Amino acid sequence: MKKMNIGRFICIGGILTTIAVLFQSAPVFLPAIGLALSPLSTIPIAIAAVSNISLGFTVFFSSALILVIVSAQETIILLSTTGLLGIVIGTLLYRKGIIISILFSSIALSLGMIFLTYIVGISAFVNLTSPLSTPLTFLIFFLFSLVYASIWNICLRKFMNYLIKIKLIS
Repeated sequence: MKKMNIGRFICIGGILTTIAVLFQSAPVFLPAIGLALSPLSTIPIAIAAVSNISLGFTVFFSSALILVIVSAQETIILLSTTGLLGIVIGTLLYRKGIIISILFSSIALSLGMIFLTYIVGISAFVNLTSPLSTPLTFLIFFLFSLVYASIWNICLRKFMNYLIKIKLIS
């Protein structure tokens, strides 16, 4: 939230980038367990964005650059869903309030899911939505995103309050 010196910026950014890459690339190396760990890549990006918006974007894009080496599919998923969700939540949660954060993060997640389904054509999304009409798919994506983003916002707010309480971040 306040300006941080360059050394701290680089150290915190590097640590959070590493954590985000490890979580996001988990499905590549641990196929069964990794699918459960992958959504957790939202946390380090959101923590970075809460601390400093430019740090959040730095962690987001540096994670994507590193993931290009590991898996192109995981990079696209980070850029359009988990990472985007972390950026929006981290940027808005303490600056605009939880309601605005939930609304905008659910819109961003819905748009990311639509992008993955209809433009990129990720097979899991396409197979799931093929028997449904497009407006119904959009509605289902938005309702899912609203619930998912609400859970993330509430959990992240509690986690950030804990980190502030123990003076890990300011």
